[in-house]
Amino acid sequence: MSDIFGGEIGRREMVFDAIGRERDYQDAKWGGLQERPKQVGSWLLIMQGELDEAIQAWQKSRGDEKALEEILQVISVGVACLTQHGVVERAAIAEAKK
Repeated sequence: MSDIFGGEIGRREMVFDAIGRERDYQDAKWGGLQERPKQVGSWLLIMQGELDEAIQAWQKSRGDEKALEEILQVISVGVACLTQHGVVERAAIAEAKK
């Protein structure tokens, strides 16, 4: 599978690797999930703060680089939340509504 950007699979691997490195950085800075567990709502508030920073970075800079750096942080915080609380996939939500 590839796309117009020259290889979706390779790009995904690069993205997931970057997310892993950012998670390692955040864990080193703030402590791991066992040392600092949070409720889902707390994770959402952290993600909102990081998203606000991404929006501000995009509005204030020329180009996307700073905003993309902040987006990586948003995603990495989301990964921490899902790691702590588990993943509920789209199919499970649809099944629960039946």
